[in-house]
Parts: sequence; C-alpha cells; structure tokens
Amino acid sequence: MDRASKLGIAFVLVFAMPFAAFGLFAFSAAIRQMITGAGDKPVWLALLFGVVFCGVGFGLMLAVLYENRLYQRNQRRQAEHPSEPWLWREDWAQGRVLSRTRGNMIAGWVFAILWNLVSAPVAYVVPQQAAKTPAIYIALLFPIVGVCLLIRAIRQTLEYHEFGKTYFEMASVPGVIGRDIKGVIEARFPHTPDHGIHLRLSCLHRVTTGSGDSQSTNENIVWRDEADLSSGQLCPGPAGTTIPVTFRIPWDAQATEKRSPRDEIVWLLEALADVPGVDYHDIFEVPVFRTQQTPAQQDPEPEVFAAHPATRPDVLTVDVRATANGTEFFFPAARNQGFAAMTNGFFLVFALGTFFLSRVHIPIIFALGCGFFSLILLYITIQMWLGTTRVVIGSGLLSLQDGLLGGGKVQQFSCAEIESITTKITAQQGGATGTPYYDIQMALRDRPMKITLGRTLRNKREADWLVEEMRRLTGLQLKSMTAAMS
Repeated sequence: MDRASKLGIAFVLVFAMPFAAFGLFAFSAAIRQMITGAGDKPVWLALLFGVVFCGVGFGLMLAVLYENRLYQRNQRRQAEHPSEPWLWREDWAQGRVLSRTRGNMIAGWVFAILWNLVSAPVAYVVPQQAAKTPAIYIALLFPIVGVCLLIRAIRQTLEYHEFGKTYFEMASVPGVIGRDIKGVIEARFPHTPDHGIHLRLSCLHRVTTGSGDSQSTNENIVWRDEADLSSGQLCPGPAGTTIPVTFRIPWDAQATEKRSPRDEIVWLLEALADVPGVDYHDIFEVPVFRTQQTPAQQDPEPEVFAAHPATRPDVLTVDVRATANGTEFFFPAARNQGFAAMTNGFFLVFALGTFFLSRVHIPIIFALGCGFFSLILLYITIQMWLGTTRVVIGSGLLSLQDGLLGGGKVQQFSCAEIESITTKITAQQGGATGTPYYDIQMALRDRPMKITLGRTLRNKREADWLVEEMRRLTGLQLKSMTAAMS
C-alpha cells in the first residue's frame, strides 16, 4: 500500500473517532439518566444521538477497514495478472457478473436509516417551536425526504426478493471489442413478462468533479445498443428464468478503464421488464477490453454484422414518404416536447440569472458569462421547438434542407461522394440509465466535417432503421456487403 493510501485511511479513522466518542458519551448519559432519573431531556433523545453518532463513527471505521482489505486483495490480483485487468474483479474472473440490485438495496437502507435518525429530532422539535416561529415548518422537509428514502429502500427490497440474486453469466471473459459479447442473465420471475425483456448495453464516461459538498459525478453515455426479446425467447434456468444476451461491440469502442479514481470508462448491461407489482430492472457492470481476438481492421460497415438488424418501429416520429424526386425523410418540429420543455426551463433560469446579475453591484463579467450560456440555450430551445430537416434521396442525389418550420437553404450531394451515414449520441436526459438522443450524420470523402441529416432522435431502433434506409437508398449498403464478401 502506498503512502497516500495509508494517509487516507489514517485521516478517515481520525475523522471518525470524535463521532464514535460522542456517541458513547450520549449512551453513557442516557444510561446514567435511566438509573438516577435526573435530567430534563427525554432519555430516547440521548439514545437517538448515541445511535446516530456511534453508527457514523464506527460505521466509517468498519467501512475503511473493509475497503482496505478489498484493496489489498485487488492488489494481489493485479500483481498476478498485470496484463489481464478483467481478472482483477472476483465476479469478472468467475464469469458471473453480479447484479447491482443487492448493493443498491443495502446502500439505500443505510442512507435512509441514517437520514431518518438525524431528521427524527426535527419532527419532534418543529411542533413545539412552530407557535413562536412559523417559518420553522420548512425544516419538516428533512423528515419528508426521509420518508421518501424509506419508501425507495422498501421498493428496492421488494425488487431484490421478487427476482432473487441475479447474475450475468458470460459465455467468455472478457467482452472483446470488435466481437460479440454473449451470455445469459439468470433471474427469477414470479410473473411471466408478457411484454418481453428490453436489453441495453451502454459505454459510459464517468467523471467526478469538485470535492466535499460541491462534488458531483457525471455519467455521459458514449455508446449504446438496445434489443428486445419476446417472452417466447426466454428459457427455464437454474434461478427460474434464463435471458439470452448478444451484442456486437463496435471496433472503435473504448475499453473498460479506470484512468483515475475520478475518471473512468464503464460498460453497463441493463435488463428491463414490465411485470405485475415491482418492475424488473437489473444492472450489471461488464468487462469490455481490446484483446488479441479484436480484429486488426474495422468492418467495412458495422451494421452489416449487427447482432440485432434494424427493423422499422411501429410508430415513427419522422415522416417517410415517396415523392417525385425520391424518398423523403422529414424531421418535424417539436418532436421531443419533454426534452424541449426542460431546455426551455434551463434557458429561463439562466435568462433570469443574467437579468439579476446585471442589476446588482458585482463585476459585469458574471452577467456576461451567464448571458453567454443563455444565448446558447436559446439557440438550442429554438432548434428543439421550431427546427426541421428534410432529406430527399433519389436519382443518385441526396438533397438536404435544414432550417426552421420547413425552411432553409437546400444543399445537394452526389451519392457517390458519400462515405458513411451513422448515428451519434449528442445529448442525453438522466445519467447512466437515462435516455440518449441521436443525430444522423453523413461523412463525405473530400470533407473532414460531418453533415447532420437529422437531430435528437430518442428511439434507438428508429434511428438505426432510418440510417439503414438512407444507406440502402444511397447505395452504401450494397457497397458494404460487397466489401464484406470480398
């Protein structure tokens, strides 16, 4: 163990000692009050303080000692397999990736109990002080949040007991970049998922910034693929139900990597199902690496070898129709009203912030900075509510009209100069399990910059199908198949 790690452990232990000492003091005061009957405060209040402070103090001590034990175990694994990082985690090495459900349930209960222990005195004090200070009712928000945390922990417990100790058994370890990641999820379903299972494989860039109270973690979705399984594709298994999993990992994907404690690349496999009672949602952190099995060159077009070929969705947000000039793809305005409304809200917050900052006696640079972000959000808001795109493919040409409410300059490109048409995640709502939004981008042979053919598609299946149609109409699909066969 290096010097920095030892100092970190020592700091946490020193930090935890006053909490533990105060908790023991509160316990001794409560016991003394119960024996002597002296004191004007309720005994339960002293006991509550003892539980909270002892829980925090001794809990931190046990946690840091447990983490130190895990750290030493991981260091031994890294020394034994320096060039095979997928063997550094016990469940990865065994090929059985454990679900996060149990860990989330335990963390949820610990956080909920600590929060409620700390906020319980508030619920006791507020009614007594409300007559003197009515504004103190605001403090009741803390117990209310505690109730919500308890409900969340109970729901996580029901989910864990409903579906059991689930795991993802990999066909081979690790998942190889440029190849298929295969395996099965073993779970228990008391009720048959009549609507099937929805699977998602996501590559995330997780970055932690700030420190202390201002620390925040952002999980940006770099890449995602999705698949739907019908109930007929599920099989009986050791735990009850076996869910088959197959995804193609793109050749240019980023490997699992912990660049630093605050910067890492993570791959998550999700399984979701709508069932009676508590819905099923499992998350597995899977190992994905570049190995000797990774192809030396990228496939001519990844879609040719896709594990889940693109199919037309039942409902399209893009209007596709045949015209005299060819097939038209029209991306109408306000297709994502929820996302647009959220962006609109952020714009209003920054606009109001700019107004108030310009009125107070502070350096003008703050108002200018806030105003700059307001203008960016205003542009995005206008695009979300009013922006339209029209793509027409026919007679060896691709016509593009991008503007507001159906207007804009028309550009034409020869299909022969198109190198690729692909999707790219350009925005997202939520974190790791949130919703990414896709742009359809076209690359030309003689231009370094890509051209956007469609924006903010929420449905991955729709985005993939539109790309396949555009590639078929421009002749790219035929070229890819010819290159793959040669």
